[in-house]
Order: sequence, then C-alpha cells, then structure tokens
Amino acid sequence: MIFPEGNGFRTSHLISRKKRGIVKLSISHLAQPGSALVMVIILVFAIMILVPLGANLIYESFRDSKRQLDTLGQAENVARAGLTDAIAWFKKQPSQPVKTGVPPVKHGWVDGAFDPRFSTDTVLCDTFDESIGMVKEYALSESGNRWARYEVKRQTNPAISAWNPHAVHDITSQRLYSGEQNGQGLVWYIESAGYIYRKLDPGVAYNVTPNQMVSKAKVSTEIKRISLNLPAQCACIVNNGGGSAAADRKIKIQKNGRVIGGNSIGIGRNKGYEPYLYTGSTVTGNPRWQVVTDTPSVVYVFGVSTSDIKGMADYVVTGVTQLPNPMPDMSIIYIDGDAVFTSACPLRSSGILFVHGDLTVSDNSNSLYSGLIYVTGTATVYDPALLSGCLIAYSGLNLARSASTDVAEIDYDASILSSVRQQLCQYRENKSVYHVFTAVE
Repeated sequence: MIFPEGNGFRTSHLISRKKRGIVKLSISHLAQPGSALVMVIILVFAIMILVPLGANLIYESFRDSKRQLDTLGQAENVARAGLTDAIAWFKKQPSQPVKTGVPPVKHGWVDGAFDPRFSTDTVLCDTFDESIGMVKEYALSESGNRWARYEVKRQTNPAISAWNPHAVHDITSQRLYSGEQNGQGLVWYIESAGYIYRKLDPGVAYNVTPNQMVSKAKVSTEIKRISLNLPAQCACIVNNGGGSAAADRKIKIQKNGRVIGGNSIGIGRNKGYEPYLYTGSTVTGNPRWQVVTDTPSVVYVFGVSTSDIKGMADYVVTGVTQLPNPMPDMSIIYIDGDAVFTSACPLRSSGILFVHGDLTVSDNSNSLYSGLIYVTGTATVYDPALLSGCLIAYSGLNLARSASTDVAEIDYDASILSSVRQQLCQYRENKSVYHVFTAVE
C-alpha cells in the first residue's frame, strides 16, 4: 500500500515506528526465561575455558620463576666455589702473610701477591687462565652442554694496566688503623664471578655465540689474619690490678687456686697492684707476677676489632646453652654476653674463646680448656678446672673459692698457643662483609 505524503504524514514516520517495534520486540524476546538460560550457559562455558587457561598461565609463570631462581642459585654457588678456592690458595702459600715481593711471588705492585699459576698436574693447577686470575670450568649436565665457570680476577701491573675494582686487592690500610699499609697482606678483598652457560661450541669462549649465557652471579668477601699477640708470655693477664686494699684488688687467688707460669710470667698486669693471695693459693713463674708495658686490648692481642672477631668466629652465640654439646675443638667461639659454664654445660674445648662480657666457670663443672681465652669483663673460675695456654681477663680475675675442695688451675703453655696460631690464625673470612650480586640473561 502506498500512502501519499502530505497532511503531516510521511513514510519515514511509518518506518521509524516499525524500527521501534522491532527493537521492542527484540528486547521482549531477550527478557524471556529461555534467553536467560542461554546467557547462563554461555557464561558457564566461558568460565570453564578461562579458569584452566588462567591456572595454566599461573603455573607457567611459577615454573619460570622457579627455574630462574634455581639458575641464579646455581650461579651463586659457582661464584662461592671461586671464593672458597681463592681463600684456600691464600692459606696454602708457604710464606705467610701473602704479601708483595715475597718469593715465590715476585711482582712488585701492591696486589701482585695474588698470582695463581697453571700446571698440567691437576693437583697443583690453580687456574686455567693465568692472565685473568683464578679460572675454572666444569660440566653441570650429563649431556655436557650445560657448564659452570668462575673467575677470580687478579690485578695486573697498574703502571701499564687500569685499576680493576673487581680484582683481588690488598686492603690492609683500609681495615687496620695502627699504621699498617697496603702490601703487608693482612687483609684482602676477594670477588668471584660465577657463570652458568650452554656450551654449544667448545671452540669459542663461554660468552661468544653460539654459546648461550644462562645466568651469572658475583659474590665478594674479605679475609683477614688474626695475629694473637700477647703483651707478655703469661699464664694470666689483666689490665688493672686494682687498689692496695684487699677488697680493691682485681686479681684474687683463693684456696686451691693455682697459676703456673713455668719459665714465663705467672700473672701480668698493665697497671695497679699485684695479686691478692689467700691461704692455700699458689702462683709460680719467672717472675710470679710483673707489670707489662702494653695494654691487653682486643686490637693489640688479635690485630682486629671486636666486631671483626665476631665476623670471623666459627660459632657466635649469646649464651653457653646455644653451643654444641660437646663443644667443638680448635675453633673460634664468640659469646656475645656473659658466659656461665656449669656441670650441665662444661667448658671443655680448645682454640680461642672470646667472651664479650663476664666469664664464670662454676664449681663442679669439671672444665678443661686448651688455648686462648679472652674476656672483656671479669673472669671467675672455680674448681675443678684446668685452663692451659693463656687467660686474658681484662677487668679482673677471681680464681678458686674459700670452700674449694679441688684445684682450679691456669697454666701458661707456649706449645698450645703455637698450635692455635697455626690452625686458627691463618686467613679467615669475615662473614659480616659477604655480598651477593645476581642477574639473569
């Protein structure tokens, strides 16, 4: 049917009405229960697809992260192996400390003492590449294409080569403050780089294509020597002997207390009065006691600070109950606080015992120690006990008690101290300055 236009009637009006009707019809149809069910089904299918997909993405991300962390951990372990081998190299050198100009190393510059050598004998071989420093490689996978490599770089002659901040350096003057100089070899900085790579072509270097770098890490640390320098050869040393009155004496030896100096001094003190001896006590030596010139400070005795001793100790605890039972032999033990040894936790060990506080060896503890004991506070030692080597009690000593039924004895023993120097006073890592730097490529 054709409608003529005119009288306010237009064909477009009709079309517009039809379109609106279609829209209304569509909306009404969607509002029907069947349409809602279709939408729900569509949403359920979407969720069924998206949930496994999301879970898979999360799993893949987690797996990739774990793979990266595992690879970084491997690189750090390889770098750490380089540090361990470098420290061992310093310890095994025939001339100690390792310093400039001492044979067999003949390089004259400050850091030239670190000079690992290549040898066809695998036992004697320190490195695969003398020009770099200490370098070693080894396979990680059975297929042979996954390899590890570490580099501990040496500083070449600075007169003709640039100073390398990542090389091994003598930093004695930066860490010791009693006039020591770089070149004396007392403190060394060591940095090691560890690499994990795929060896696809053995004919080219590890970092040249087609070989592929997987991950790398750098670790650094410092090593120091402990000097163990006594102010005098004495069985026992205190800083101040105290005043003249008995109550003011800082060194008191009671019944069955014995200090045996042998051919050396029995008791040394930097100042103050001599020991106060109770009936039944014994002090022997040549002489029995004597004023010593130098103060028995931590730096004087060990050549390093208290914090350095703590960083280089084998065991660091705040109380004796935290120590292994039995205690380890020939080790450096640092107790940060007062130390009380009892029959349940006796002092039975050897090496160096450092007490940052007061030391008490209780009665009936049956304590037996060989080596050097350093106490920043006061040492109180009851029977039965035998301490051989040297005891430095900076603030004073109380040996034995009026009711002693057994002996509490301190002996000077040069051979024991010599053994401690040989086994514990070589280069030791200062664990407080250990650093790790990692990256993935």
